[in-house]
Amino acid sequence: MKILFALIPEKGHVNPYIGPAQALVARGHQVTVLAPGDISSQCAAAGLSFATDLIPATQGPRPTHGAELVALIQDAPRLAEWIEQLLLTDIPPQVAQLRLAIRRLQADIVVIDPLYYAAALAAHAEGVPWASVSNSLNPVIPPTLSSALLATCRNLAPRRDEIFAQYGLQANFRSADVLSPYLTIAFTTEALCGPVPGVELVGPSFPLLERGDEVPLQSLPDDKPIVYASFGSQIYYWPELFAKLQTAARHVHLVLAVGDLVDHLPPTPNCQLYRYAPQQALLERTHAFLTHGGANSFMEAIAANVPMLLSPMCNDQFHQAHFLKQAQIGIAADLRTMPPTEITAAIDALLSPGPIRRNMAALSQTYQVNGAHRAALLIEQLRP
Repeated sequence: MKILFALIPEKGHVNPYIGPAQALVARGHQVTVLAPGDISSQCAAAGLSFATDLIPATQGPRPTHGAELVALIQDAPRLAEWIEQLLLTDIPPQVAQLRLAIRRLQADIVVIDPLYYAAALAAHAEGVPWASVSNSLNPVIPPTLSSALLATCRNLAPRRDEIFAQYGLQANFRSADVLSPYLTIAFTTEALCGPVPGVELVGPSFPLLERGDEVPLQSLPDDKPIVYASFGSQIYYWPELFAKLQTAARHVHLVLAVGDLVDHLPPTPNCQLYRYAPQQALLERTHAFLTHGGANSFMEAIAANVPMLLSPMCNDQFHQAHFLKQAQIGIAADLRTMPPTEITAAIDALLSPGPIRRNMAALSQTYQVNGAHRAALLIEQLRP
């Protein structure tokens, strides 16, 4: 079969799809990745085909990373506007482009990032079955949960539903994710969220081969606990916070993923800096993880049995914080306001034997099967 993956071209929106795409290729299917941005180099390194149909001629004005995005997410009205632009701006021309790509590539099935509404609408308009494969925990959040993202989605719902109605699709949503009437997949297990009707819980998603974006792991000491801190590939720009962590974590070996700050942070004897870290390899050696709670980081930490200090900054990161507190697998706190002494105490709590480490070990056992294989099998079963 010919299967298209329609993705948003940011690391957190690409990486969890690599494994299922590779599994489908291994099962003999022709897989093509589409995105409104150039991720061809990662796809090629991962052994996947990338089509350039959707790459815009010029980059849009919406910030996607760095200091500008960090400033934006701390301004609630601007963040709500940014989310609206991501989800609802220019949907008709995107649908038109995607429909042409679906026809040109003769797709039998479309796999979508559930924030990429135009892909769902295009597949529906072309009569092609589509799978909503989530890169977050949005499909499994409880109805009682509240967050700024959920409030923004409620405010956008009338305009969103009007757009969907224009294409004759009456869709269901959970948080920002559009759910598919054919198949909705979440990369988690019942041990974390319980059963969720209408959503297939396949376990964590990892690549079968190269992911296509990893870098070599630097050597690590054996005589100190390894504490790893990363705030993602988009909202990494926190110079004061990283400097504070260097002070708070002097008694351990600290590894920081700092993006463009790598050339500006002062080096310290017990601290390694990465522009972009080999996170999966690092987590295999890590004893505690300081994170913004991005869905992929959350998933990878559980699979690696690493307790977290989770400091949500925006959007669905607060949903991951909910599940962390519910499962008691770490500490949820705002690192931006914590003094160094409290951060030191929190790190020590994560490193010490006790309920947090026991709970994480038990949950981690349910994350040891690569859900990419199960996801591929379910997608394959959508064959027309």
